[in-house]
Amino acid sequence: MKNKQTYHYIVGLSLCLTFLFGGCDSILDINKDPFAAGDDQVAEQPGLLMTTCITGISSDKVMETDVFNRWAQHYVGAGASVFSTSDNFSVPTFPQTNTWSTFYVSALKNASRGELLANRNGEVNTAAQFKIIQAFCFYHLTLMFEDIPFSESLDTDILFPNSDTQEIVLKGIVRILDEAMGSINVGDPNKISGEDLLFRGDMNKWLLFANSIKIKTLMVIAAKDSGYAGSRLEAAFNAAHIESLADEVKLDYYDDLTNANQFYKLHFQFAGGQSLFFYASNPFIDLLRGSNDPRIDIFYDRPDGTSDQVPHRGVDPGSRSAFTVTSVLSLHYITATSPDFWITAAELKFMRAEAILNGWINGTTVDANDYYREGILLNVVHLNSLSTVQASGKGVTVQGFENYNNSLPDLQNLSTANALTAVHQQGYIETFKRGIDAWTYVRRTGYPSNRPLPEDATLSNHITRLPYSPSEISSNPNNPSQKALDAPMWFMSSN
Repeated sequence: MKNKQTYHYIVGLSLCLTFLFGGCDSILDINKDPFAAGDDQVAEQPGLLMTTCITGISSDKVMETDVFNRWAQHYVGAGASVFSTSDNFSVPTFPQTNTWSTFYVSALKNASRGELLANRNGEVNTAAQFKIIQAFCFYHLTLMFEDIPFSESLDTDILFPNSDTQEIVLKGIVRILDEAMGSINVGDPNKISGEDLLFRGDMNKWLLFANSIKIKTLMVIAAKDSGYAGSRLEAAFNAAHIESLADEVKLDYYDDLTNANQFYKLHFQFAGGQSLFFYASNPFIDLLRGSNDPRIDIFYDRPDGTSDQVPHRGVDPGSRSAFTVTSVLSLHYITATSPDFWITAAELKFMRAEAILNGWINGTTVDANDYYREGILLNVVHLNSLSTVQASGKGVTVQGFENYNNSLPDLQNLSTANALTAVHQQGYIETFKRGIDAWTYVRRTGYPSNRPLPEDATLSNHITRLPYSPSEISSNPNNPSQKALDAPMWFMSSN
């Protein structure tokens, strides 16, 4: 801990979070007629709904589901707080209840309403933009809860929608994205622009976004059904997708508290802007130290007054104690302006290398090695480009990168299994602080294979899903029965 006040922050945090994250149980998850609201302005300008969709999704990604970063063991919750109990799989109410409400009740339903209104107005691009957001929501929902309402979820004539299996949902997401991309007319000026906080109406970037979601979805399917994904995945990688830092999908935040990153607001309100709630995780920090990874000083801060020559030190997942010498989650990530990254260029490079090595798409080991190297470089430049990293001087130097890059193996000299492990290691590191992507990565790839169970884990294996929202259970009698929280999801069953 940095000082004695830290304990007071943490002791009171659980109570404070009750007020921060509570209050969503009253939202009933039932289908409603999208034209029943009587809002003439929205009926004429359905794009007005897009801002609500995007900001709601982003707020949930950066704050409510931060627990996914700890389940991926990138860092550990501190002391006697709701964070540490979450680490040992005692799931708090806010990820399941608020997250379900954000993605399903709010964002998905608003996107569906926006699409229907846009189609009624003949705005094909607007409808496609909303359709892509729907796919993004379904992608997150099924990877958090597995079986969810899908085919019946947006049918306003069905009051209590049945759920579909994850296989049906994932393959349906691919279909939705294909439909959306096929309908986009880049030359049509009728589209969402000002309310589009991601791309400001640039339909070419919406196409990149959609195809990149498709690639990520197919990669999840391929681990279970490579026959379905094969030619589709090949075509998706050969089509335009996010390959440069300039095209990465992100939502920017700002210095004023109203428009600041939600994760920062937590630390601003309850820790005076200090990093007091999350510590370095031993498994992850051991991985970085073992390979002399220069990104370690971007991910973690040493305690105040500690020399830069002192090695970083972590704590075990689930541990409820930390020490004055423990490294903390870096203030590079706990700032008002920290962007929320939805898709990065590096993750798709690593996925392409992995797909080649698995035989899911065409390519040689030389190709896989090239994508592997490109992914590492893109991730380092991505991290160095963060304004807080630049200001701190903690970025990776040219010499530091070259030393690290030269120490890594050439995939051509490895067995396929070892080459995959090398790619998985970099893909896992790349997902740092990206919640659902990090947690999905370890569930999909099984990397790291030696992840320890947290101390005092409430489950016999690693957690694989969120419990269904109590509001969904109470309002929808057709909700599926709850599976064990450590039961593998469908997409994991090949691991």
